[in-house]
Amino acid sequence: MDNYQPVMSRLLILFPCSHMGNLLIALPHLRAMLAAQPDALLVVSQRYQSLVEQSLPGETRLLYYPEQALSRQAPLFQRVHRYLQLVMAMRRFNADVAVDIEGEQKSATLARLSGAAERIGPRRRHGQWFYTRQPQADWSGHRWQAYAGLSQPAANSPARYLPLNASADGMKEVDAILTDIDSTDGLVAIHAGATKTYKIWHAEQFAALCQQLRRAGLTPLLIGAGQKDRQQIARIQSFLCDPVIDLCDQLSLAGLIALLKRSHGFVGNDSGPMHLAAACGLPAVALFGPTDDTLWHPLSPHAQVLRWQHCHRDCEHSSCALDSYPCLQRITVDRVVNSLEELGVIPVAHPGPVKTLRIS
Repeated sequence: MDNYQPVMSRLLILFPCSHMGNLLIALPHLRAMLAAQPDALLVVSQRYQSLVEQSLPGETRLLYYPEQALSRQAPLFQRVHRYLQLVMAMRRFNADVAVDIEGEQKSATLARLSGAAERIGPRRRHGQWFYTRQPQADWSGHRWQAYAGLSQPAANSPARYLPLNASADGMKEVDAILTDIDSTDGLVAIHAGATKTYKIWHAEQFAALCQQLRRAGLTPLLIGAGQKDRQQIARIQSFLCDPVIDLCDQLSLAGLIALLKRSHGFVGNDSGPMHLAAACGLPAVALFGPTDDTLWHPLSPHAQVLRWQHCHRDCEHSSCALDSYPCLQRITVDRVVNSLEELGVIPVAHPGPVKTLRIS
């Protein structure tokens, strides 16, 4: 790592990343930079405003990147207007130094437009156009370490998430939803979707897992948001004679945190909700396929990562050399159940398997 530490009078911290898992991993470093520099401003995605406010209570030095207003669904004039407003707000801050620890195109562009004389960011293609300095960071290990190599300063702690607590609004939201559920004991949250298809365990296997959880006296809950998650949940329900409770698109982010804090365990693919469950301290089973768990594993002693085997050397995320992603799809339901037993989510002496699939 480059040991050079600039003298910072006004620090602009850029992290408008749209991925919740990345944000959860980065938050300890973002908090450390804010704590070290009184004259600082943090730019983060408005999508995760409630998460940031819970993680950084009382923090007011925040500027939200208007992700929804800048989406392609919005009129072009509106997008240009909102982007210019953001850029002008940054420039009014008169930063001396801008630090970008993620290096996405949008954060690199904001660094270039910030007006800061010194712009620090990761080494990337054409990086010299966006940054005045590109320190060496280790991107071969967990993303936490890469962020630590670019933060000014990094969090002075072991790799872990910031603790999360349920908000009053979140608890009220969950109370209203759970009133219609017969038993709220032993809730197990399941996130069966992901942004990328190659990260998704088969719906039939999730259905079988739900039935195993029921036989163990637990209550599976399907969580998620958006079209891809809805489609995956519909596939899961098609394999079940008795549908599982579906909370997709019914929870705000604050409500989801409150639900996870009330749950007994979590199972999910490599995704933001997996990191959120681990950050809530929930015993979690994370299902990994072609994505590298060395880079993205949950930062929690209460989480286990499962994969069938490491990928073939010729594999790519979007193109499996062995066909159908056996690294992920050959993870058996029994392995997930065994992990849940080891984590204390399922009692070891639970009843045996049950028929799980709809008979046509």
